[in-house]
Amino acid sequence: MMFAHAAFEHRVSDPMNVITGIVGFGEQPDARWSADKRPKLMKKLINKYRPDGLPETADIVACLKRSISFFRDRNLLAHGTWWEFNEEADSITVRSGVEWPNEDQNRTFTVVAIQDTANSLDELEVELWHLQRAIEARPYRRGHFLK
Repeated sequence: MMFAHAAFEHRVSDPMNVITGIVGFGEQPDARWSADKRPKLMKKLINKYRPDGLPETADIVACLKRSISFFRDRNLLAHGTWWEFNEEADSITVRSGVEWPNEDQNRTFTVVAIQDTANSLDELEVELWHLQRAIEARPYRRGHFLK
């Protein structure tokens, strides 16, 4: 799951480079957005650098929105306290270091659920790659598409 997370993070930065036309833009510290803010900020980025719009905008935003819950799972597993292992259930209970309103501070993950999260991030990474390739396939000069 950690490798899938890293690959997805890298995949998010690549379309940012294509959208802005600036090599390395997506790797800049200011472009490292939290998963919760990423869909809205990506839409703003597209509107700023592609004022004529991109047909892929809604799909990119939707993909980033779908990734949020997987990032939350990953963050809890990576940063929470591994509280209890259950070998019979193939599960781990993780305790959050933060008490959130309306959320249990302990959450149990099965091996299958962790693998599902990794697979989902892999699928979203591929989806973003296809969207990026569609953008790259159209001739573009900074500010507008070429006809």
